Amino acid sequence: MTSLDPVAIGDTASGIVAAQCYEGLMTYPNGNPEPEQSLATGYETSDDFLEYTFTLQEGVQYHNDGGELTASDVAYSWERLASSDASERAYFILDSLGIAAENQEGGEYSEGDSYAPGTMQIEAVSDYEVSFTLRRPFHATMQMLAYGNFAIHPEGIVGDIEGYDGEIDQETLATSESYGTGPFVLDSWQQGDSAEVTAFEDFRRDGEPKLDAINWAIIEKPEPQYRYSTNKNADILTIPTQYYDPGKVSVEETTDRGQEMGTYGPLEDGQAQGEEVNYLRTPEIGTYYIAFDVSNTDKAVRQAMAYVVNREDIADSTFKQRLPPGYHLTPPSIYPGGAEAYDQHVEESYPYGVAESQIDQAKQVMEDAGYGPDNKYELTINSYQGIFTEMVRGVRDKLSAAHIDATIEPTEFATIIEKGKQGTLQCYTLGWIADWPSPDNFVQLMAPQYTDIAELGDSALTYTNWSELDTDAKQQADEAWSTISGNLEPSDDAQQARNEAYVSIEEANWEDVVLINLVHGATERFYWDNIDVEPFGGMGISRQTHYTTSKE
Repeated sequence: MTSLDPVAIGDTASGIVAAQCYEGLMTYPNGNPEPEQSLATGYETSDDFLEYTFTLQEGVQYHNDGGELTASDVAYSWERLASSDASERAYFILDSLGIAAENQEGGEYSEGDSYAPGTMQIEAVSDYEVSFTLRRPFHATMQMLAYGNFAIHPEGIVGDIEGYDGEIDQETLATSESYGTGPFVLDSWQQGDSAEVTAFEDFRRDGEPKLDAINWAIIEKPEPQYRYSTNKNADILTIPTQYYDPGKVSVEETTDRGQEMGTYGPLEDGQAQGEEVNYLRTPEIGTYYIAFDVSNTDKAVRQAMAYVVNREDIADSTFKQRLPPGYHLTPPSIYPGGAEAYDQHVEESYPYGVAESQIDQAKQVMEDAGYGPDNKYELTINSYQGIFTEMVRGVRDKLSAAHIDATIEPTEFATIIEKGKQGTLQCYTLGWIADWPSPDNFVQLMAPQYTDIAELGDSALTYTNWSELDTDAKQQADEAWSTISGNLEPSDDAQQARNEAYVSIEEANWEDVVLINLVHGATERFYWDNIDVEPFGGMGISRQTHYTTSKE
C-alpha cells in the first residue's frame, strides 16, 4: 500500500482498502465492468455528449464529522485530482475523460498541456446538482467516473489546491483518517504490518455494512502468506503459486462472465490440513508483458525474444494455469469482436509462432543481424520480483541458444517505475489492470507519443521510446492512435473506426516488437464456509466494496 488519499492512489493494494471508505458518482458493482450509479441518483447529457449534469443523493454523511455530501464537494475533489501535487492520475480527468479547461498560457487545454488550476468547467449548480463540460465526447465517461480516483471527499478537507487552507494535512488523509462516505471508516494502517477499517454507523444503506470490521494482514513474502492462511488466521486466504496445485481445484459452476466457482483442497499444511475451502476464479481485464526500450535494444533481439517465448508453457508451468496466455495487449473480454475474434486473429496473423518456442528462427534472426557464438548480445532484464523473475529465468536459456546473454535483475515494482522514468531500463516486466474496460485504455500503452521518456518523464505510460523509431510500424501505430483519439464519441461509426484502429496498433506492435504480451489477468479467491461474499467481476478485487459481505 502507498496511500489512502483518493487522488494519490496508483496501486491495487491501496485501492482494495480505499474502496471500503470512499465512493464516487458511479461504481463498478462488485468489480463488474458495467458501471452503476453510486452517490448519483441520475444524470442528463446533452445531445452532443459534451455537457453532463448529475443529481446527488441527499443526506449522505461523511466519516469523521465531515458533514453532508454536496455538489461543491465533487468540484473540489476533482480539482484535487487535476491539480494537487499528490495526484497520481491527473491525466485521467484532463486527458482521458477530457473535462474542458485552460492551459497555463491562457488558451484551451489540449492533451499533454500544463493545466491552469481552477479552470476546469465543472460547477455546483445547486447543493445536489453538479455539471461539467467535456472538450470532446468520450465514449467511456460513465466507466471513467467509476474509477476510484474520482472518489468524493469534503470540500476544503485538505488545503493542497488553490483557494483552500485545509482542515487536515495531506499526509493525514493519506495515512490515518478517512473522509469518505463508504461503508467503512479507516481505523488504522501500519505500513508493512496491517490495515483495518471499521463499520460506518451513518452509512446510507440501512442494515449495512454487515461486518463490524475488516482487517488485512500485510505480508509480502509467499511463505509467510501461506502459513498465515493455512493456520486459519485469515477468513479469505492467500495461496501463493509455489504452494498452489491446480489438481486440487474442483469447479462446480461457471457463470456467463467466465467465473469459475467450486472448492479447493484438501489443504496440506497448518491447522487447515485436510480441509477444503471455497474457490472463485475470475478472468480479469488485465495483462502482463515484457517491454523493451527500443532506443537501446536491437530489433533482432526483440524479435528473438518473441520467437522463444512460449506463452502456453509459461501459463501452464510458471503460473500453474492460474493465468491464461496472452498475445494481444487488449484482453479477450474487451477485444473487438470478443474472445473468438481475439483467438482467430492470433491464429491467422501472429508472426512468431503460437504455443511453441521457435529457437531456430530466433537464432537465425540474430545471425542475420551479425551476432553469433563469439559475439553475443548482452541484455539486462529488470524483472518484477517473485514469479515473474522465475518466468524470465525460464526464457534465459532459450535466449542463450539464440546468441543473447541475458542478465536478470530481480527488481521491486517501485524501482522498475523509477528506473523507467529515468530512462535506464533496457528490458523489463510489468502489467496493466484496466482503469476503464475499453481497448483504448490498453492500446494507449503502445501509442508512440506516450512512450517518449525524455519528453514525458513521469507521464510516460511505458518506458519504450517507440517514438524515436522511424519505421513503417511506428507510423502505423501513430495513425491508429490518431484514429482512436479522433473518434471517441459514443456512436456506432466511431466505435467501428476505433475497432479497426485497435487491431492495427496491435499488429504494429507485433512488427516492431515493443511490448511482448505474455498472460492476461485472472484472480482467485479462497475462503471458508462461514464467509458470504459476492463474486468479484473482471475489474478486479480492488473495485469490490464489502458492505454486503457477512461472516457467521
